[in-house]
Amino acid sequence: MPGRNEACVFSLLAITVALIVCVWSLLLGFHGEAFLGRPLGGDFVQFYVSGKILNHYDAWRIYDLKLAVDLQHAVLPAMASTQMLVFAQAPYIAALFRPFALLPYAWAYVAWLIVSAVLYAASLALFFHSARLDHSDKKTGYLLALSAMPFLFETWIGGQVSVVAFFCWSLFFFYLSKNLRFVAGAALGLLLFKPTLVALPVAMLLCGRRWRILAGFATGSLAMTLASIGIAGWHGVRAWVQTLLFDSQFTKRAVPVSHLAKNVDLNAFLALLLPSTVANVFFIVLSAAGFLWLALAWWRSKHDSDQSLWAATLCFTLILSPYAPIYDSILVVGAVALLAGTPRTGMHGAPDAWLVVLYMLPWITQSFAQYLHLQLFTLAIAGFAAWTLRQFAPVNNNIFNKITEEWRRILELGPLKTAQEDRTMPNQTGHRSTGRF
Repeated sequence: MPGRNEACVFSLLAITVALIVCVWSLLLGFHGEAFLGRPLGGDFVQFYVSGKILNHYDAWRIYDLKLAVDLQHAVLPAMASTQMLVFAQAPYIAALFRPFALLPYAWAYVAWLIVSAVLYAASLALFFHSARLDHSDKKTGYLLALSAMPFLFETWIGGQVSVVAFFCWSLFFFYLSKNLRFVAGAALGLLLFKPTLVALPVAMLLCGRRWRILAGFATGSLAMTLASIGIAGWHGVRAWVQTLLFDSQFTKRAVPVSHLAKNVDLNAFLALLLPSTVANVFFIVLSAAGFLWLALAWWRSKHDSDQSLWAATLCFTLILSPYAPIYDSILVVGAVALLAGTPRTGMHGAPDAWLVVLYMLPWITQSFAQYLHLQLFTLAIAGFAAWTLRQFAPVNNNIFNKITEEWRRILELGPLKTAQEDRTMPNQTGHRSTGRF
């Protein structure tokens, strides 16, 4: 298994490549040219235009698709004439981009690159503090998280707002670690702009009877709703709901493989492999099974801040979501951080192996999904979610345990266990490795 040195080298290499790509795309973008067929900023143009509409038009028109598309092509001529981006976030998110819309588009994108990088780094600091990682784990964790492909290329260079959702989650866990449950719930209410990332966790809080957190969430959600009404009025809020419904109907239609390849949810995974009718049946059955398994764990749980249970919940949120693009999968970074902070005593399996899989697969998974119709990252997230949930609630089924023991005997896992124990010995650099990163 790779150690800290290998992780640092690969992370720095990935960050260097990303910076070269970013600078190159900026140089071309300032001259009005696309980089490898992609216009400057990627998805950022939809958020820039939403801020521009708030600055110059009636606020509810941020959901006027014709106006938005016309402005997108006006501010970004390199954008393909057949391309359009639908702004489906709450009005209060559009308000965040009003200052950016005062700048020319290219400079606004540069400003967003700086802001999103700072926001992500701050979120990581809160996650690592909440998980109580030691200094050596934090150092390696920063490099791995900053160089993770879903953040580096899809979220940061791609101009997405998933870092805002990631920051909301980091605030939630920070306040939860301080036992400020109502405030933590209010921080979770900030996520109302992305319902797909908050619906399942709220359902699990209900199953776990976390009333104080739920009260905080209701308060935060009400505040965000009132803020949205104040920004765009009732007409704007209704238009936002209609846009969400439009998006949900779009995901049920025949979606191109190139679009499905960028999603990591179970629905997209099955749609790539199976005919639509069969895929829908499997999605309902598997989603129900996953939901009930997770709900049972929450019903039995006693502690609000159980990190392994929350790590599993974050992963299940992506898998069971009706729509989870790969840039939202930066939530997996938070899940890994939470699990890295839990004691290893009693853990089943090899957490180091999961870390390698979750880090490496995103670099190749879209190509596999597009050409082989198999989304590997979905399998990895689902497997990690199931493994993590088992750390919280070990399976006691005798048949399952017999099968597990038989596989261990066949695969002769004894030597592997010994090799893993040897990793705690001083390495060539003289530093003791915990095996977490």
